[in-house]
Amino acid sequence: MNRAFCEVERAVPLGEARRRVEVALAALGLRAELMDAGEGRDPTAWWCGLLGGAGEQSPIACGMGKGRPEEARVGALFEAVEHFLTGPAGFDPIGVEPAAPAELATGPLRGDICALLLARMPGRRMACLRYRALGGGREALVPLFLFAPWYVETGAARLRRLAGDDCDYTHLMRYSCNSGSAVGVTTAEALLHALNEAIERDALSLLLARAFLGGDGLRLRLIDPDTLPNGLARAYATAGELIGSPVHLLDITSDVGVPTMLAYTAPTALHPHRRGAGTSLSPAYAAWRALTELIQTTLGERLSSTPTQCDLAGLAAHPKLHACGRFDLTDLLREARVVPFPQVVEVVATPGGQSRKVAAMLAARGHLAYHRTVCVLPGGVTAVHVIVPALERFMLVTNGNLVIPGRRGQAAATGGAGAFHLPGEISESMPPD
Repeated sequence: MNRAFCEVERAVPLGEARRRVEVALAALGLRAELMDAGEGRDPTAWWCGLLGGAGEQSPIACGMGKGRPEEARVGALFEAVEHFLTGPAGFDPIGVEPAAPAELATGPLRGDICALLLARMPGRRMACLRYRALGGGREALVPLFLFAPWYVETGAARLRRLAGDDCDYTHLMRYSCNSGSAVGVTTAEALLHALNEAIERDALSLLLARAFLGGDGLRLRLIDPDTLPNGLARAYATAGELIGSPVHLLDITSDVGVPTMLAYTAPTALHPHRRGAGTSLSPAYAAWRALTELIQTTLGERLSSTPTQCDLAGLAAHPKLHACGRFDLTDLLREARVVPFPQVVEVVATPGGQSRKVAAMLAARGHLAYHRTVCVLPGGVTAVHVIVPALERFMLVTNGNLVIPGRRGQAAATGGAGAFHLPGEISESMPPD
């Protein structure tokens, strides 16, 4: 894995990126506490906690980075800054625009699984922020709860009051996640990472729907590890050594067409499944991100004081959804089609060029991406959020959330055959176009 390859989605060299994020931290009045969670491994994962005043002991935001040692260290700094800027510490009620939930259900979000719940929801003032379609033109109001899980927590009641929000998020909060948030040294770099993350989560969601909600016929595409180039082979071996279980690298690229890889280990009696996913116009970089994210996930578990077993109790009454949450691909892996790793084609476009291509690939499938600039810091470090309303967030079921897929997931489960049913389970009809 050479240096140039690791910077395939970077606007500036790694050293310059580190300098700029340190300038941004100084402007925020924050200092970073860093730790190599991998204890000298390569690839590895680093942890970063951001501290405020000189006497501050508890981090106000944390992040982890993955990859080669310096890549992981810089990545941890950027992720911690992202979590700070897009979390409650960066919340400014002045920028909030209220909207009636029922009106939001008929706008650009009408294809989202949340639209039906919005249409039935009491309340007149749901906190939203204004987004613009990539490429300009169309605008949309996007509910804050969709990308800010912290906003719907019990402890955030004060923030909701500051925003003048009178909505009850009891049933909506299960669909909230931070997917589509990203930070980069330029807006273009941040947009690329955000778009790729949205596509990655969608591809994982479609896999879950096809594997556990659909009928027979799914055949996984399993990468032959013997065909991995050196850098990826090392990451594959490191992940296996850390976990002590077989690692499977799957090509889960969706109909959008942007290469997406999943590094996966099956659940056991002692721990849940583990996974890492990556999306990039470069298949090799997608695989690198997937494998190093699996390493990061495993090392992150060792840093955590909470149990690693995910609580799926809320899905117990719904066997098919419980199977999604457990995410055991063991049977399907036995019948998987083993394929060689694709020939690597170097991506030479800038992050701006890549983000435009990815947005065009989404648009070609009828998916319009909306974006918002969260913050621009000294040194050019920029935080953005991207939402593509039609893309899936069904992967939240693996966290134990009682959710169902939207139209794309339902079509994947039925093979496009029409109506979607969970016999004897929950039923949530989709709203009309």
